[in-house]
Amino acid sequence: MKASTLTACAALFLAAAAQAGATPEMVTKTATGEAAIVDGNEARAEKEARDKALRDAVEQVAGVLVSADTLTKNSQLISDRIFANSAGYVRKYDVVSTKKDKGVVTVTVKAEVGAAQLDKDLVAVQGLVARHGARKLVILLQEQAIDPKGVTTSSGVMATVLTEAFQKDGWTIIDPHFAAGKLKLAAGVSLGSTEAKEIGDLTKADYILYGTVNFRYQAPTGFGDTDAKGEPLVFYVTGEYELGLFATDSGSQLAKVAGKLVMAEPGEPALAVQKKMLVSYERSAFEIATKRGAKVVAEVRAAAVEKLRDAEQNGGRVVMNVTGLSDYAAVQDFKKSVGGMTNVRDVKPGSYGSGKAQFDIVYVGSTDDLATALGAATFKKKKLSVTGVTANTVEVSVAK
Repeated sequence: MKASTLTACAALFLAAAAQAGATPEMVTKTATGEAAIVDGNEARAEKEARDKALRDAVEQVAGVLVSADTLTKNSQLISDRIFANSAGYVRKYDVVSTKKDKGVVTVTVKAEVGAAQLDKDLVAVQGLVARHGARKLVILLQEQAIDPKGVTTSSGVMATVLTEAFQKDGWTIIDPHFAAGKLKLAAGVSLGSTEAKEIGDLTKADYILYGTVNFRYQAPTGFGDTDAKGEPLVFYVTGEYELGLFATDSGSQLAKVAGKLVMAEPGEPALAVQKKMLVSYERSAFEIATKRGAKVVAEVRAAAVEKLRDAEQNGGRVVMNVTGLSDYAAVQDFKKSVGGMTNVRDVKPGSYGSGKAQFDIVYVGSTDDLATALGAATFKKKKLSVTGVTANTVEVSVAK
C-alpha cells in the first residue's frame, strides 16, 4: 500500500474512531496469500499461503492505525515487531477459498483482527522509533571473491547491498574510511570489547556490523546458453557469510548471523535462476547478496531494536566525562549527586586526572534526556554546563 493511500485511509479510519470515542475493538478484513508447492507438499504450501493471508489482514488494519510517514520510513521495523506476531492479533478467521494452479496455492481468508491491541502495540513501536530515530551504523566487512583458479580479489557487493537496505530503513551509515589505518580489525567476527569501543570512538557509530563474506565463483558446468564459440554462459556463485552486530557503548556482541550463499532456492523456477547467471560472476554475486542481505538486515535490526527496548525498560550505558572537579573527594560527591537523579540506575566512577573524571552511568532514557536534566542541575551550588552529547556520551563542565 502506498504512503498516499495510507494517509487517506488513516484519516478516514481515525475520523470514524474519533466519533466512536476509541479505536474499534475488532476490524474484519478479507485478504489473500500465495505459496509455491515444494517437493509436492501441498499441505505445507496451503499453510504458508494461509499465514500470509492472515498477515496481510493485520497489515491492512495496521496501515490505517500508524501514520504513513512512520510506516514509510520504518516499515521493516514495524514488520519485525508487529506483523511477525500477526497470529496474536487475529481473533478468528474463515477460509473463503483455496485454489491450486501451476504449482501455486492461493488462499483467501476473512479475518477478525483485534484492532485495539494492535493499536496499542503500534503506538509503542512508534514511540520507540521516535525516541531512538536514525541509529548510526558502521559496516566493516572483510569481503572477498575467489575465482575457479583460486585467485582471490576484494569485493564490496554485500557491503553495498546492506548499506542500501539499512539506509532505506532509516539508519545513518557512517563511512569508516576516514579512520583507515587506525582501526584494529580482528579475524572473523572475533571483535573484542576494547576494539569495538575503539571503533565506536573513531567512527561515532552506535553499532558495528562486522565480519567476513566469501563469494566463490564456480567453474561452468556446461548447461545453459552458450556464446558464439560454444562456451557455456553460466556464472554460478556460492559462498558463505559470518557477521556480528556490536554495540559500541558496551563493546558487547548483540547478535551473530551466519549462512550459506546459494543462487537457487527451493521452489524457485530453474529458468529464472539460470537467466540471472548469464551475465557475469559479479552479477550473480549481487543477486545472492540481495537475497541473503534481506535476511541479514532483518536479524541485525531485530537485535538492535531489542537492545533499545531493553534500554528503555532497564536503562542503557552512558559515558559521562566531567571537567572542573577539584579532587577525588569531589569525584565521589559528584557520583552521589548524579546517582540521586531521576532515571539514573547506577553510577560508577572511572578514570580521574587533571580535574577531569569519567563516569559509567546506567540511565533509563536517551542521552538528550540526561543532558537536559544535567543542564538544569547544580553541584555544590555550582551550575553544570553540558558541552557535548552523542548517542551514548555526555560531556559536562562544572562552573568554577
